Amino acid sequence: MNEDCKQILTAPLTQRREPVKIDVPKDESVRLGRVGLIALAGFVIGVLWPRLAGMQLVPRAPVEDDPRPAALASAAPKSAVPEAAAPEGTEQAEPALPDADRVKVGEMVVTSCRGAQAPNECDAVAFDGIARTRLSTLAACPAGLGSTGVLSIGLDLDFEKNAVSNVRSGQSTSLDAAVASKLVECASKEFKTATLAGVKHEHLTYTVFYKVEFLPEATPAGSASEGNDEGLVDASGRATVGWNVALIRKEPRDGDVVARVLSGTNVVVTGRQGDWYRVKYDGKGNEGWVYRSAIGL
Repeated sequence: MNEDCKQILTAPLTQRREPVKIDVPKDESVRLGRVGLIALAGFVIGVLWPRLAGMQLVPRAPVEDDPRPAALASAAPKSAVPEAAAPEGTEQAEPALPDADRVKVGEMVVTSCRGAQAPNECDAVAFDGIARTRLSTLAACPAGLGSTGVLSIGLDLDFEKNAVSNVRSGQSTSLDAAVASKLVECASKEFKTATLAGVKHEHLTYTVFYKVEFLPEATPAGSASEGNDEGLVDASGRATVGWNVALIRKEPRDGDVVARVLSGTNVVVTGRQGDWYRVKYDGKGNEGWVYRSAIGL
């Protein structure tokens, strides 16, 4: 051991360094505690006071009133979500269903089936009950309003898929081609949800045809309107507004505008005069006249 180390070890304890101590005066700790309390009180006041005083620190999203006129708001299509019961006197009237008696559905004819050499070898597949129910709804198709004639409609039945695979117009159709095409579209929507499950059959595929006759609409005596080229005829069914805004007039052509109906609104057709249709355009049953192309007719 060298001399320096011996001197350090043998040095008196009084000569050794003592740890440094820092004394904080009691007055300073009291001051720090007061500052903390003041800061806490300020924070609480800053958060609670605006609420108690009704002040708004952050702007809210603006809520605008419906800018549409009352007539448009009442005619807009309703949401599928159930609404609360309306006050007394404002309930909407249930629109009348179309007159299905205008449509006469003929007998089913099986023209072919898989596995048979001739149509007369096909069995009478039990599809008639399903077909007649859906074909009768063509009375509500807008294209059929005011039309008279025969629609020959063919249906392809696919029992492997248990569905109607195709709907088309046949050669015996006497209606205008454009009208027949729209009627086939209506029929396609109806048969899209049809299922063949449980239908008795012997073959996997069939082609069947029906003749659907659209009968003339009866014209009440004295219903012709003076000053118009064509008289008023009864019509029934439903249609949907296709224009952005359709004008509803008190009378055809030059009548006063009584309402403006938005696109997508469902209307009930009650009459026709030339290119103008009389419709119920709101839940209160108010009627007016609208140009045919505005509702897709």
